Amino acid sequence: MMRKAIARVAAAATVAGVAAAGRGMEPRRLTGHYTVHFEEQSFQRCGSGEKWWVSDPGPLLARYRELVQGDYGTVYVTVRAEVSDRGQFGHLGMFPRTIAVRGVVQARAAGSGDCGGRELEVE
Repeated sequence: MMRKAIARVAAAATVAGVAAAGRGMEPRRLTGHYTVHFEEQSFQRCGSGEKWWVSDPGPLLARYRELVQGDYGTVYVTVRAEVSDRGQFGHLGMFPRTIAVRGVVQARAAGSGDCGGRELEVE
């Protein structure tokens, strides 16, 4: 039942956030953590303290479901995603950007050494 709720949240977020994520923008390669919690679907890049709202998890949602037991959790990913300009997105507008995932390069269970002290990734 909770998975259906997550799917509905993802669908609603997709409708609301597709335009915000810059339809037609060139996807960027990003590495970090994708997290699903109550009223949160976020991405946090390695080396950044800022979380971004995931308006459209696209192909990432299926990989997440394969890797996470239960409804909520975090996975370590490298994705190709469209990133919005700064604004207020997600639950209560708490997120400064939104992303729309267009491809998954890798996804695995999150671990303590995932980002390995890497600085912010630059394309």
